[in-house]
Amino acid sequence: MKTLCVVIVVLSFTSVCQPASLACQKLLKPAETIPVLTGRWHGIAFSSELCVLPKLVNAVLWPSLALDVTAKDTANVYDVNIKMNSHGYCANQSETYFTRNNHIFDVDTNNLPVGDPHVMLQTGCPDCIVVKTSDAVQVIEFYSRRSTVTADEMREFETQTECLGWKRPEILKSAHDYDTCKIIDDDTDMDNPEITSIINERLEKAKEEIVSCVAEFIIYILVKFFEGIISG
Repeated sequence: MKTLCVVIVVLSFTSVCQPASLACQKLLKPAETIPVLTGRWHGIAFSSELCVLPKLVNAVLWPSLALDVTAKDTANVYDVNIKMNSHGYCANQSETYFTRNNHIFDVDTNNLPVGDPHVMLQTGCPDCIVVKTSDAVQVIEFYSRRSTVTADEMREFETQTECLGWKRPEILKSAHDYDTCKIIDDDTDMDNPEITSIINERLEKAKEEIVSCVAEFIIYILVKFFEGIISG
């Protein structure tokens, strides 16, 4: 049993250790300057502490994503209309957030901040934002005013994910068409042979990586389980 615990502890440390370079120290710091948030932001790429999440999302949905941000009358409160296009089908969702410096909070019914904040991180991209979420499964997201970014800007974001000890980010689809697509509703039939063929092809290409990520997820669950036993 002691041997097993040692193995679990080692795995746990391995999963959270970060490169200690000066570049990482800079890239993982909260952003010092915040751009004007209103307007449209295009989703560029994202990664997660559990790599199975972004792998499956990109293999199955292969989405393009955009955020339309508008300011409310209350200071520092914003409405965000999240738009997604997946295989020619679109969905919208609205959320409200409160911002304080480089922190983004969920809000209650009175538009007051609640919970742990999402954090905007440093980025050398002049018209981009990088957000690290505070959800149960943490995600880092890369947005730009442009629909695509330069190779250097993408490389910097990849470095940020490496600094967190996470897998290389998944790049979202850059065809941002949210006006001519079909709207997803309760009557939408997603069992389209053409779409199914695309999904199967993408799953086949990503199969080895998905299997590897599933194995990491199982280890993650075991680590959390034994951490609970040890701390309890």
